[in-house]
Amino acid sequence: MTLGYHHQQRKAPAADFKSTHNPVTQVRFDDNPDEGELDPRHDTQAQSNGDEPILREDAWSVLEQENAQLRMQLAQLQQQTVRAKATGNVAKQLQSIFEHQQRDEIWASEVEIQAADFIYVSELQDLVAMPVAQCKAHVCQLNFQAVQREDGNKHWQHVHNALLQMPWMRQFKTITAVQNGPSMQVHLSLKRSSELKSEY
Repeated sequence: MTLGYHHQQRKAPAADFKSTHNPVTQVRFDDNPDEGELDPRHDTQAQSNGDEPILREDAWSVLEQENAQLRMQLAQLQQQTVRAKATGNVAKQLQSIFEHQQRDEIWASEVEIQAADFIYVSELQDLVAMPVAQCKAHVCQLNFQAVQREDGNKHWQHVHNALLQMPWMRQFKTITAVQNGPSMQVHLSLKRSSELKSEY
């Protein structure tokens, strides 16, 4: 790169040197005369400063999205808690009704026979057992027990889904399932939950 300097001839100083003095201006000539005098580092700094508001806006947008997701998860957890409480209350109510109501022998016997076959029809005999399948007037109680205690509640969702697929289950309007480690208790009723309030 070739550097050259243009020298401007100085004139004799005026009477008032301070007021008329113009400093000598040096102009650098290089291979690209179209470029200005701005140091490249200043270019970078100016560009970076111009990008800062955009970066802050992007960060704020990400935070807003994360907050929205957290609010949605919190709402879902609250709904699950409400549903769990409601299910627990209905399950206790059905348990009380089951303990106090009289038995409809014909209907109860038919449902008990179908329920007893459920484990084998669904091919779940290697996973769970059903020591109790008993019905009364409009409520049935099914108790399930895991074959291997260490399985805990590993299979209960699968068992519950398989139970709902049984044709004889279509008659029931209220179904509750309460899991407790290696056991699950299911209550079935021919009545809706809103119709149970008047009983016991």
